[in-house]
This record gives sequence, C-alpha cells and structure tokens, in this order.
Amino acid sequence: MSKASRDAAARLGDIEKAIRRIRLYTAGLDANGLEASFMAFDAVLMNIQVIGEAVSKLPDSLKAVVDPAPPWTQIVAVRNLVSHGYPDVDPDVIWTIVTSRLEELEVAVDKMSRALAGG
Repeated sequence: MSKASRDAAARLGDIEKAIRRIRLYTAGLDANGLEASFMAFDAVLMNIQVIGEAVSKLPDSLKAVVDPAPPWTQIVAVRNLVSHGYPDVDPDVIWTIVTSRLEELEVAVDKMSRALAGG
C-alpha cells in the first residue's frame, strides 16, 4: 500500500472513529438535551472538526468513487465554522448533522475503504 493510500486509510479511520464518538456522546439525548449538555455539545463539535479535517485531506480521486457523494464542501465548511466561527454555530444544524447526515457519510467511508482495499 502506498503512503497516500495509508494516509487516506488513516483519515477514513479517523472519520469512522469520530462518527462512533458522536453517536456515543448523543445517545439518549434529543436536540434540547444536546444543547444543554455543554460537554456533549463540545465533544460533538470536536468530532465534527475531526471529520471535516479528514475529509479535506482525502484525495479527490478517492472521494469520486462515492456516488451519490456526500456534500464534501459543506462538510469542510462546517468544520471551518466550528473552528473559526464558534459563536455562530447553530445547535439545530449540529443536531441535523447528528441525526440525519452521519449515516450517509458512513456509507461513503465504507465505499472508499473498499476502493482502497482493491474491492
């Protein structure tokens, strides 16, 4: 496996781990509960940053194997907002990501992982 493939595999692993952590931190919470739990909210935001950073470093050729593709640009944009515009983070947007966008990303990561493995 080339260095670029190892790097991509590691970044895909980072995304998978971040998704698992987000699910762990939000288990049993609703939108209001997440917003009220400062630690859970901050932990989710940190993992959204991890996801966005990893996505930004994935090769475009690897992202191209996913059809339909997740909104890669939006994923990175949310990471940038969390990192640089924290006061402007909308808890409702974060809740939407948590409840309806992670599965799509998980499917994409699985497809990319299989492509890296040659299958």
